[in-house]
Amino acid sequence: MSRASAIPDATGYMVNDWAYLLSYEEQEDLESLCRYIEEETTVEIYIITTDDLEGEDLDRYSYLVFNDWGIGKEDVNNGLLITVYYWENATHFYYDFRIEVGRGMEGAITDSEAGRIGRDYIEPWFDLMYFYDGLWDGISELYDEFKDDPSVVSTIGNPVGLAAFQLWGYQNPLIAGAIIAIGLIVFFNWFQFALYRRGMALIPLTAMGALLLFAWWWDSTLWVLGYALAISLGLTVFVKGSSRVRGGGGRTEGGGWRS
Repeated sequence: MSRASAIPDATGYMVNDWAYLLSYEEQEDLESLCRYIEEETTVEIYIITTDDLEGEDLDRYSYLVFNDWGIGKEDVNNGLLITVYYWENATHFYYDFRIEVGRGMEGAITDSEAGRIGRDYIEPWFDLMYFYDGLWDGISELYDEFKDDPSVVSTIGNPVGLAAFQLWGYQNPLIAGAIIAIGLIVFFNWFQFALYRRGMALIPLTAMGALLLFAWWWDSTLWVLGYALAISLGLTVFVKGSSRVRGGGGRTEGGGWRS
């Protein structure tokens, strides 16, 4: 068998569930976790589940995929690959898995550490067929091992300009949402004033729409947009409500005037 026939093509995703062990939502959660870890540390963690090793043993298959896909940043080789091989018959299921460690990660994730994490955090869940839980706990524990190790951090591809600005919003959704909320409140009041004076209400209305689109761009997971809407609506209700005149329990002794 040729080398190429044993290696699946890279998909661009960090989670590749070819054995169908995960639901769509679980794949999305793990993908988000791996993307978050890459943003925080530059370390690339990939997951593959498969029921076909293309004639290779698990170690060889994992090794070939890791190197063919080039997992990890080139300057520090900071990649990790979890390969899960799953098969079943009418009465039983079987699995095997491997944690492939890039050369630049071997100081932070030694073979003994990888084995401990596999035995203590992954296998107990896998034995119960809870593959999502095992992968989540295993990746989280791996992250705890290397997150404070500067030797695994790459200098390649650090975001600059708009990319850095977008990453900041993703990492600080509450602050970003508050900034958007201030703009929404300003334009909403402008919109109300324009309606009252029969002015150009289209301008502030368009500006509010642009801000909402900007919030979505800032963080496509919608946390920024959600915070922006919640803060702007909350402040608007609070300010408008507190400005109304309410009865304060005043009294009269009958003074006044009648024609």
